[in-house]
Amino acid sequence: MELENEVRLEVTIGAPADLVYRLLTEDELLVRWMGMSAQLDPRPGGVFRFEIAPGHFCSGRYTEVVPGRRVVFTWGYESDAMPLAPGSSIVEIDIESQGDASLVRLVHRGLEGPMRTMHADGWSRYLERLGAVAEGRDPGADPAAPYQSGAVPEIPPA
Repeated sequence: MELENEVRLEVTIGAPADLVYRLLTEDELLVRWMGMSAQLDPRPGGVFRFEIAPGHFCSGRYTEVVPGRRVVFTWGYESDAMPLAPGSSIVEIDIESQGDASLVRLVHRGLEGPMRTMHADGWSRYLERLGAVAEGRDPGADPAAPYQSGAVPEIPPA
């Protein structure tokens, strides 16, 4: 059951769980589907940080890491452009192996009003991109591309 302050999404990706896990935890692989640059230290207490647009970072800390199966980290923005402070929300991603495919379940908690709406849309787009990259397909244009030129994202109404 989805609560008012969380986003829940599920997607099947035609790639092994170990590859999906690596795309979530390795700097050079994360930026193939999300962000411009990344600093990831996938261990409890390790940094989770990526640049979504020039000078605008999403950051938090890993709280749980189970190689090939589960990644949990805190999430927020270092910029005042987004009203969600670093570490103020939690993202849980579970990866279930299904032969040559993987079932990916994402829960993002701690999102109020417009932040929930915005992240529901964003995560659905980025999970599509994750799947495309994992399956060896072109992920298409980055949904954050308009902001990579310096524009500030518009926050949807509550």
